[in-house]
Parts: sequence; structure tokens; C-alpha cells
Amino acid sequence: MITLDGRELTTELEAHAATRVLQADGDLTLALAPVLCRAVQDALAAGSTAMTIDLRAATHADLVGLAALLQCAGAAERAGATLSIVPSQSLHAPVMAARLFEELPFVTSAPLEPSEVVPVDAPALGTAAPLLARTPRIGLRQPTWEELALFERWANDRCLDEMVGSSLLYRCRHLGAYHPDFVREVLASPTSLTLLVEPLATPGHPVGFVRIYDVNLVSGIAFLETVVTTGESLRKGWGVEASRLLLAYGMDVLGLQRVEAKVYGYNVLSANALRRNGFHQDGVLRAAHRYQGQRWDILVFSILADEMRAQRARERHPYVGFWGGS
Repeated sequence: MITLDGRELTTELEAHAATRVLQADGDLTLALAPVLCRAVQDALAAGSTAMTIDLRAATHADLVGLAALLQCAGAAERAGATLSIVPSQSLHAPVMAARLFEELPFVTSAPLEPSEVVPVDAPALGTAAPLLARTPRIGLRQPTWEELALFERWANDRCLDEMVGSSLLYRCRHLGAYHPDFVREVLASPTSLTLLVEPLATPGHPVGFVRIYDVNLVSGIAFLETVVTTGESLRKGWGVEASRLLLAYGMDVLGLQRVEAKVYGYNVLSANALRRNGFHQDGVLRAAHRYQGQRWDILVFSILADEMRAQRARERHPYVGFWGGS
């Protein structure tokens, strides 16, 4: 409300002018996420009490970018600071898919005369995608454009289909690796994260992928899928190791508190791998899958945050999130 003496109007204008604007020049993606979190952390450390994240230049958002945005809002709230977010029209769809409209402080415009405008730019990436997490033996990273063709090869492996029944590979098999819908699911999904498993001894030669999907960032729940494609990978336990590493990444970056996985009853190897990773069997979907003319159970497993923390303590996985914690 504007009073006759102008006092309330003056207070509003002063608050508006004291706002620091973090202006993102690009999409809200995995590449921007650590830079954005660092900018918010720096602003809070400098004593900023009002910030606006300007995302009007963003044309899309992926799961990690949205998770970072949610974490920024939480950090500001814990510090007693006011945070506003100005999205582009293009971000409405991924925000809707991630069910974050009611969780984030969206506004329609940025301050006209802020106290400071801080550019937030994602670093330029080379030809090879950087490792997001690693152990002494393997690393996890996003696929490059050229590597999408690997998924088509894996999608047509009948044994993989029978053992895993991956919905991602099913889509690839029928759409093709470079269909826009499949590309979006692998490289820019607001609800899933797909990472290649790469032995460090043979960089550039992935042996499969791990995937977190149907992620609910607010509840911290997700589903896990692990696909390794060679006998050597199975013998060396790279799938088990990659799953543990992805869970650690999911805890730090996505805030996961519960992860579920499903296994066909005849896939004893995968069921045992989940148990080795600290998963507990929650139940059985009786006769829920048809294979070779028979009905088979689907086993349902889950792991909770405390169990994931205990697992990563044994593995000594370091913190891989965006806030300099441990």
C-alpha cells in the first residue's frame, strides 16, 4: 500500500534496490548448478539479505539444475534471506514435471535498480564430459552427443532386455538414439539422470550406464537402474561400484532419502548385487512379469538415507555436492 506521506513506498523501493541479482546466462543445467550454488553461498557470506536469481535466458532445465535451485532456496531461507526467482516461459514445463511450482519463490520480474548484478555463467566444456564422481577404478559422467549411439547398440541386446527390461532402452529401440524425445530424456530430463560408467583405465570406453529416474526432489525419492554390458564389467563388480557411487552423488546433489529398485525374479545376479549395495527387499509383485512363456515375480528393493550413509562411509566416498560440505 502507498500512504500519503510515502513512507511505505520508500521502504519498498529501498528493499528493491538492496537486492543482489544473480543473472544466469544460459540454461539451468548440471553445468550451471555448481556455479549458481557458489554464487548464492558467496552472496550469503557477504551478508546479502535479498537476492533474485534471474533465469530469463534459460531455455530448459535438467534434474540437477532444478535440484540446485531448490537447494539455493533452502540455503537462503536458513540464512534468513529473501530469495526470488524469475523464470523464463520455457522453464514452466520442466518445473511442472518436477512438481516444484509450490516449492520455489517465483516472481514475474527482476529488480529495476538492484544493488549489484552478478553474472552466473556455466564453464565451457571440452569435447569430453567431465567426471561427476569417481572411485579409484571407475567414473560417472554424462554421455556426449556422439555416445548416444551406444544406447542404440545396448537397446538391441536381447540379453540385456531380458535381464533388465530397461524402459529407457525400450524407448531407444523404438524411437532411435537421436530422436528428440530420447535425447531429452538422457541429456536434459527434469526427473531423471543418466550417467555412463567409465573404467578409469580405459577413458572414452563406457561399459554401461546407471540411472536415477522418477525423481521427486521434494520427497527425496527415486528409482535406480544399473546396466553393465560386458562380462568383464560383471566379473570386476563395476555395476555394483557404479550403483554405490551414484547413490552417494544422489544424496549430495539431489537430496535423496529413499531409492527403490525392481528386479525380475529370475535375475538372481542383480538381486544379489542390490543386497551387496545395502538394499533391503520390501516385497514381491507376484507374477508381474512374463518371460519365456512363464509368469515371474518382480522383487522390490529399497535403501534409506541412513543405510546409504553407512554404505558410503565404508566405501569412503567423499562429498560431491555443491556447498563445500562433507
